Amino acid sequence: MHRFEKRRDSRARGWRAVTLRVAVFPVMAFALSACVNLNDYGAVAPYHRDSPAKIPVQLPPNAPSISNQFLEVSRDGEKGHLGLDIAAPVGTPVLAAAAGRVYLSYFEPMYGNRIIIDHGKGADGRRSFTVYKHLDSRMVADGAPVSRGQQIGTLGETGLLSSYPHLHFEVMREKAPGRRVMGGSNWWQGMMQEDPNLFWAAGPGRPTCANTGPAPAGGQSVLPITYPAACGR
Repeated sequence: MHRFEKRRDSRARGWRAVTLRVAVFPVMAFALSACVNLNDYGAVAPYHRDSPAKIPVQLPPNAPSISNQFLEVSRDGEKGHLGLDIAAPVGTPVLAAAAGRVYLSYFEPMYGNRIIIDHGKGADGRRSFTVYKHLDSRMVADGAPVSRGQQIGTLGETGLLSSYPHLHFEVMREKAPGRRVMGGSNWWQGMMQEDPNLFWAAGPGRPTCANTGPAPAGGQSVLPITYPAACGR
């Protein structure tokens, strides 16, 4: 059974207060809520109070706002948030955060349109992927090469786990060199999500707007990424 409910707050144009309730199995149910300004730029949501590592983030003033930060799954199994949420209107261009090759491009019910890019091995020998979820549209197919800053799709709210228009963006890395299971439905085994704020090309907590040239200088990341949503204004 799936229940999907939306409400709009008419007191402030562009603001959307949303509740999503999903019951996948009779024994599992949860609710997600968010209040975001889809037309806002440069704002950064705080980390959850239980986050063990809170990285100060300086978002460019013309970048779509970060509405939800990374939160690890707790040791007792409490649900985390294993990526960044970037809020913007439906149709905002979504860009490859680094050069690579499309590993998978597909739709599935919970996270909607999804693209996974393989960026190969970094200087530490660990393979890295970036993941883009809830897309309104996908513009690249499996196996396609992509360059940094190339548009790969548009931001949306597809999938039952989306409660407002946003990009859910993840960085996945091998736990150790060669640990990833190659291919098939178990491609993610041996991988782990890490806070994207650790990997910005200009340094931790310093996202820069995407471009099609070399990565900005100054960072020490083994996966130097730029902002995956198009900057405006």
